[in-house]
Amino acid sequence: MEQNIPMAVMLGVFGSFCFALSAKVQHSAVGGQVEENRARQRMDRRQLLQLLQDTHWWIGMGLMGVSLACQVCGLTMAPVSVVQPVGLLAFPWSVILAGKLRGPGATRILVPTVLTVAAAFGFVAVVAAHTSPSKGLSLIPVAIASCVVYAVAGLFASAGSRGPRQWRCLFWASGGALFYGLEASLVKAVIEYARDHAWWQDPMVWGIGVALVIGSGLAGLLVQQGYATGPTEVVVASMTVTSPVVAVIFGIAVLGEGRHLTFGPAFCLVGLGLAAIAGVIMLTRAHPTYRAAKVAERGDGQEHTEFLDVG
Repeated sequence: MEQNIPMAVMLGVFGSFCFALSAKVQHSAVGGQVEENRARQRMDRRQLLQLLQDTHWWIGMGLMGVSLACQVCGLTMAPVSVVQPVGLLAFPWSVILAGKLRGPGATRILVPTVLTVAAAFGFVAVVAAHTSPSKGLSLIPVAIASCVVYAVAGLFASAGSRGPRQWRCLFWASGGALFYGLEASLVKAVIEYARDHAWWQDPMVWGIGVALVIGSGLAGLLVQQGYATGPTEVVVASMTVTSPVVAVIFGIAVLGEGRHLTFGPAFCLVGLGLAAIAGVIMLTRAHPTYRAAKVAERGDGQEHTEFLDVG
């Protein structure tokens, strides 16, 4: 398909709403499995299998599928560094759906929400004005970068299991977001590579396909653990900030979409990215579940040393 950035952005906006709605539905389903989860422990195998019998959870998966379809269609029309950041709109959608902008404490939620969204919109605007389509793509750097993302996501998952309980939700969600950002980047890489090569004859393409399948499964697992250990808004905020950052870095550094990016715009991107990440951290600290978890941890006098097993 021809480049069509406005259409890609429109698909991204609709997909972001579907993603936020999916997160709300799935968080509700997961919450039924981990009631009174004050220790912020991860779900065990039995709880994960019970989710597969929950109709609401499958409705959430269907909405996520619609979001994914919108994203893939958008990637055929625009660079990944433009398409992926639009997904950040899922963050304000999730805050609105959760009704957190009403009642006492709304200001504490509103400020980081506005900061994150404003920074993200600036990020998208700068990227859209200075990126260009991939050309002469090699799959070897794609494979190397994928291994790096897998390793970093593993570190986040470990922190989600054993880190401070008030931050576990953020760690789990960030690990899943790394995979989702990688997934978008790999899909774009395959799309671009297939334009000029007999892709079905290249074993690297099939290897990337395997990485896509495994990464999708791991991303889903980490995100469900995020729902089990914290609120929907923190999960969505983390995913919709971390995922675009990963995709943009991947697109610019690996797919060659930043050929026209000069020092000034690059400096702006770094600043806006840090501002968006700061907004997510502020939201995590401002959210009532963070304060409740911190109080509970202090009340125990020590961290729990036993964790539920997902393996």
